[in-house]
Amino acid sequence: MSNPKPPVTIHDVAKAAGVAVGSASRALNNRGNVSAEMRARVVAAAQRLNYTRLRMRRAKVQLAAPAVTSEFNLGLICFGMEDTLVNLPVVSAALHGIETAVGLEGGTLMFANIPKGDRVPAFLTEGKISGLIIKGPNQGELPPPAENELLSQIYRYPHVWLMGRLANAIGDHCNFDQEIAGQLAAEHLHKKGHRHIAFINPKPGHTQFEFVKRAVVDWGQRLGNRVDVFTPEAPAKPVWPLPAMTSPAIVDQLVQRWAQEPRDKRATAFVVGADTTAVQVYRSLARLGIKVGRDVGLVSCNDERSLVMDLDPPLTTINVRAELIGKNAVGRLRWRLAHPEDTTPCRLLVEPVLVERDSVPNIG
Repeated sequence: MSNPKPPVTIHDVAKAAGVAVGSASRALNNRGNVSAEMRARVVAAAQRLNYTRLRMRRAKVQLAAPAVTSEFNLGLICFGMEDTLVNLPVVSAALHGIETAVGLEGGTLMFANIPKGDRVPAFLTEGKISGLIIKGPNQGELPPPAENELLSQIYRYPHVWLMGRLANAIGDHCNFDQEIAGQLAAEHLHKKGHRHIAFINPKPGHTQFEFVKRAVVDWGQRLGNRVDVFTPEAPAKPVWPLPAMTSPAIVDQLVQRWAQEPRDKRATAFVVGADTTAVQVYRSLARLGIKVGRDVGLVSCNDERSLVMDLDPPLTTINVRAELIGKNAVGRLRWRLAHPEDTTPCRLLVEPVLVERDSVPNIG
């Protein structure tokens, strides 16, 4: 099975050059406020990584091509999560979609990663942007804006939440349709003959996981299946920065709880909310001498190919189309900027698709 490498993004270039993403974007667009030394360093990093923006790939122009004049200057803020969040393939794909869409608009993208949510980037306080895309935490509650200067500043701008919005967050939201994701998983397992399934949720309260879990339970029961849920009995209170990855120890505990049930009474297949969790489930089961695809089925979410490419057997997962989510966020923000009088929040959801591989045995 071929697994192409994910595209090099502006984040990769900025990291290689040792500069902020906004600085890298300005350097590659030949904009002001960038020293000659920094511009040379960024261009060298981009060439070394073989990086090209989509519009450059089409036009075959040089990296330091003259900029397109535009006032479409956006900020991208990740906060409340460990800084490794932006390196997760599904998040990187969404960021690449944002970068591509902004590039096609001839705009500039400024980036800030604030794990603790405890500082305000200069592009907010100095008014250098027209709108914001935000990747925030998916567990717990946001503090009142009066108690958090970052949120207070964010809410001054038109903004769109990316891939998760907490219940007390304000603003538009672009994501995949978790209801359809849960339906796809439940129907696939039913088609394969599984009549007793389980959802493993190592992060109770996680908005993405909870919505998918609810849909798996609902659709599984509609199909006449029994659906179990395995989740920590005493979850820790969320504290920023939240871990980007699930603790392997927690996944181990949940898998062991399932394995301790009598074999003829335990679920024959699992659903999990992310490929990162699926990788850990494979490992936990292997330690128990249980093989995915033979002894138990597994369906996941995200289709992070660079993460799951070495799994045996290949993982059946749901492609959430993260790059399109990122592009939609830019489009939605463009709409929001053009309609400042409309304050009704909107959810723009992408329809996910099931990618069938070999991790679900046919027992029907």
